[in-house]
Amino acid sequence: MKNKQKKLETLKKNYQFQRVYKKGVFRSTKYTVLGFLKNKESKNRLGVSISKKVGKSIVRHRIKRYYKEAYRVLKNDIKEGYDLVLIARKGAENLNYWDIVAELRKIFSRGKLFK
Repeated sequence: MKNKQKKLETLKKNYQFQRVYKKGVFRSTKYTVLGFLKNKESKNRLGVSISKKVGKSIVRHRIKRYYKEAYRVLKNDIKEGYDLVLIARKGAENLNYWDIVAELRKIFSRGKLFK
């Protein structure tokens, strides 16, 4: 029997992103911006936003997959109960997976979100 992995909790609706943009706290690195806001749930919800300035759709989707996978690896070390929005800046298209993991470690520690 296969190990079934739980689906990542995500922000899907525009109003969810807008709440974080309007009321959230932001931290940034050279290639990534993190917005976070306390939610009323006991788990984190992640949203990834990538502008068309970063690259064409294939590139943006690859970056989005990298961010989600890097977050999945780190999520057990992060405090719970937050809506998180990751925004990729121009230049992020040149990062590989391990660079993105390092970016997220740096940005979560700047936001004091590690347990």
